[in-house]
Amino acid sequence: ESRILRRKNMDKDNEVKKERKYYTSGPGKPPIFIQAILYEKRMSAIDFFHLTDACLDWEKQGDDIAVIEPLVTLLAAWGDDLIFAFHDTMAELLYSLDTQKIAGDIYKDRSFSADEFLYIRCAALINSKRYYNDIVSGRRKLKGSLSFESILSVPAFAWARVHGKPENEYPHTTKYCYETMSNIEGWKGKTERED
Repeated sequence: ESRILRRKNMDKDNEVKKERKYYTSGPGKPPIFIQAILYEKRMSAIDFFHLTDACLDWEKQGDDIAVIEPLVTLLAAWGDDLIFAFHDTMAELLYSLDTQKIAGDIYKDRSFSADEFLYIRCAALINSKRYYNDIVSGRRKLKGSLSFESILSVPAFAWARVHGKPENEYPHTTKYCYETMSNIEGWKGKTERED
């Protein structure tokens, strides 16, 4: 009986070893965390914020295209799976910020704009994971004076660079829609978009 039990445990150990993926660094290989994203075909919020923190060039502030260029270059270097994973995570993070409560904090004393609210939410994606989490949790209010629309163009720019095609042919659609008022739960009680 103990022999059978040992055999079952060995089989279980072998299954775990087969599922485990090892990443190695070296010339021509992406950084290990990018290898994991490529393997899983999804990006965590931590990895997303690591990329935005590390790859946006704020020395070029005032020229948004120049600010996003290092991020576009990095995503393009490793292809569609990384680009699409970045886009999916960006959409999900923006979707989570798409709430009447967050909008209400910004638009107390001014007219609501769906497009402007999207661009303001984009600023939360470039100001660190902690800032983003504080806004989602309600510990901090999103600043209506900040916006960063250009982050929305990063996936299409990177894809266009990889494939030598125009950005408007970008083929990927995300699970979450980041357009304002797409988060039905976040906008309960509000029925129509105002622009």
